[in-house]
Amino acid sequence: MTNCTWETQEATIVMADIRGFTAMSESHTPQVVMETLNRYLSRMSEVAAANGGTIDKFMGDAVMLHFGLPTPAQDDARRAVTCAVQMQVAMDELNLENHHLGLPALYMGVGINTGNVIAGTLGSKLHSEDTVIGNAVNVAARIESFSLRGQVLISESTYQQCGDFVQVEGPMEVLMKGK
Repeated sequence: MTNCTWETQEATIVMADIRGFTAMSESHTPQVVMETLNRYLSRMSEVAAANGGTIDKFMGDAVMLHFGLPTPAQDDARRAVTCAVQMQVAMDELNLENHHLGLPALYMGVGINTGNVIAGTLGSKLHSEDTVIGNAVNVAARIESFSLRGQVLISESTYQQCGDFVQVEGPMEVLMKGK
């Protein structure tokens, strides 16, 4: 990504969010919540890096990753799906560790979408960050909101790029707000 120039290109966006985080936060001390959340974010970061994904941002208990920026590759969607599945496997491992440490279990839903995004620096002189924005990001977030704990849901556009690589159940038709 660049500092001043906005670039439009295709990317695969992964959105992951913990299910039941508010309830967990209300029933544990802030110290336990912070430790549990940091363990989760650390593990998800490791999985993302191992698959060539870029962490766009942490949004509380949510993680946004992208694949294909700054340099696209033909296997971006495959690596994103692989990453999402490995993230779910890592959650099982993390929960086993959390149990032994007396920390709460966490469960996550994941949504993936492939499409055009604009990448660049967003913000002001006081605060800015490199990020991606666009309809593809919004759709990934909406897909994630439909996922249940332990699920990975992918869009049709992602499936088109990696359908021979993944095993999926039949299509799920949903009505997305504003779409």
